[in-house]
Amino acid sequence: MDVMALGAAMALLVFVLAFALAFAGPATGTQIRTRLQGVLSGAGPQGGNVSAVDPLRRSRPAGSMLQNIASGAWLSGLERELRLADSQLQPGDLITMRVALAGAGFVVTYLAATSMLGTMFGVIAALIVGIVGFQLPQMWLNHRKNQRSSKLEKQLPDTLTFIANSLKAGFGLLQAMSMAADQMEHPISTELSITVHETNVGSSMEEAFTNLSERCQNYDLDLVVTAILIQRSAGGNLAEILENVTETMRERARIKAEIVTLTAQQSLTGIVIALLPVGVGAMFLVISPEYISLLFTETMGRVMLGISVVMETIGIIVIKRILAIEV
Repeated sequence: MDVMALGAAMALLVFVLAFALAFAGPATGTQIRTRLQGVLSGAGPQGGNVSAVDPLRRSRPAGSMLQNIASGAWLSGLERELRLADSQLQPGDLITMRVALAGAGFVVTYLAATSMLGTMFGVIAALIVGIVGFQLPQMWLNHRKNQRSSKLEKQLPDTLTFIANSLKAGFGLLQAMSMAADQMEHPISTELSITVHETNVGSSMEEAFTNLSERCQNYDLDLVVTAILIQRSAGGNLAEILENVTETMRERARIKAEIVTLTAQQSLTGIVIALLPVGVGAMFLVISPEYISLLFTETMGRVMLGISVVMETIGIIVIKRILAIEV
């Protein structure tokens, strides 16, 4: 048991070091990208000149140790996910956090559950908690990505309206996008600025807009990029096209809001049903611990407890799938 306690302490130490490395380290991905954009535009982070190159040279390499054990494509995909989440972490930081959380969760749960459930079920519980701990940083990353994508979707209609009105006033597309980038907030302003900058340094319009679509990975923005590229090849009134796309987006947003309203009761019902067994079990632990302790001390009770957890998980997944209506 002393060895296991030492292992738990080491896992917690790695966990703390991982977070310290992730959040208190030197210049990270987002900071480097900000400085690099300043360098490319001829100004430093504080509006200076290309002296911002020096901090770039002193920054950590993006891949560090992972470069030796993972392919470049995999690292590029992970870096893209971190960028879509507006995260300052690097791929190595994220992997370190996932491994540390998995190890800490496994060791601590094993020590706590073995005395109550026995060795076999203690290992199973520790494995489950370890897997959950490994997935927690990814879940956080997905949440940040969804937040950014949702904000970008909300900004798109107003941005397209601004660009369409600028086109009607006689400005070119790039000029209209540049003005929209100055008026709007992040993330749409950042993405439009990058697209305009790519065309200024020699990229074609088609390539710049394709890169915009690949960077954002947003369905509504894909509609805009497709409409602009078709207009450039087939011709037409771009301002009118953008207005039609904007109207389509607003209608989709209205339908989504109606769906959320109509399914709110079902969503709440699913949450209540999922929490009901947990609440009842906690109540019996307080009122009559001897009555419910059979679930943890008897083999049949442990089997029933495991089956109930599996069925509960399946039920939650099924309810989420039913309520996930595509528009």
